[in-house]
Amino acid sequence: MALYQINNIPSPIEFECEGSLLRRTLQNCKNLLMTRMGEVPYDRYRGFDPALLHLPVTKLRDELMPELDRLMLWEPDAEVVEATAEIDANGETVITMTVEINLKE
Repeated sequence: MALYQINNIPSPIEFECEGSLLRRTLQNCKNLLMTRMGEVPYDRYRGFDPALLHLPVTKLRDELMPELDRLMLWEPDAEVVEATAEIDANGETVITMTVEINLKE
């Protein structure tokens, strides 16, 4: 199974994945990571908990894997293998996760 890296750096949403289940699954993972908890009406637990972004980076790294595992429950074909968090030059928290995609066709 292949591993793919996804980060929370904003990028255009790929609405048309041209029938590619893999690309659609990766886009779903990115969408989940970019969604903040509380943004989705009637599903307030879907999305990344923004309170974690205010933690010191060392503490965020400890809390990151459980949060991403919870987040990927909405995408059953993806499993988070590892994740990192860093502060970029602009002071923004950049989360990069490696996911393993297991498509059941």
